[in-house]
Amino acid sequence: MNKLLRTLFISALPLLAVGCGDDDELQAEQAARFTTSTKPAPNPVRVSLQDAIRQDAHLSAGIPGAPKFELYSEYKGEDIRQVTGVSGRKLILVFTADWCKHSKAMRECLRKLAEDEKGNFQVVDVNADKYPQLANDFNLVKVPTIRLYTEGIEVRTFEGYYDETTLRTMLNQVFSIGN
Repeated sequence: MNKLLRTLFISALPLLAVGCGDDDELQAEQAARFTTSTKPAPNPVRVSLQDAIRQDAHLSAGIPGAPKFELYSEYKGEDIRQVTGVSGRKLILVFTADWCKHSKAMRECLRKLAEDEKGNFQVVDVNADKYPQLANDFNLVKVPTIRLYTEGIEVRTFEGYYDETTLRTMLNQVFSIGN
């Protein structure tokens, strides 16, 4: 009996984290759209990694060794290994949904942090509704979810909404950035 109760409690732990899909039935239905395996994934757009590299060199001019990638970009269906596996950079992969108020706030915080840090990391926003198969591949439970990569290796995952101050602290701890 104790083993059964322990199993039930442990399986319910992910439901305790804060994120979209927890508030009401409508959000739960919308969240189910990206977790269902019966919905076919859209055909991915084949984009070369070269397309993600900044063409406007003046943005990184004046910063020696500045990265030549978009500080904040939206995932466009390219091979996710090309996005996460690039060495020499720190990456924040954030899964969001348009209907989620926490996702919208998280996007704004991450966009501001990416600009403030001036190239210390890159943020790639993945819309879980547009790419449900990718969300399933990453075992997404709720949005927003942040996955941190350094040198192509995933180092941390955070589920739910975090304000800018908390995000800055977490990123400083994981990536050793900021003040």
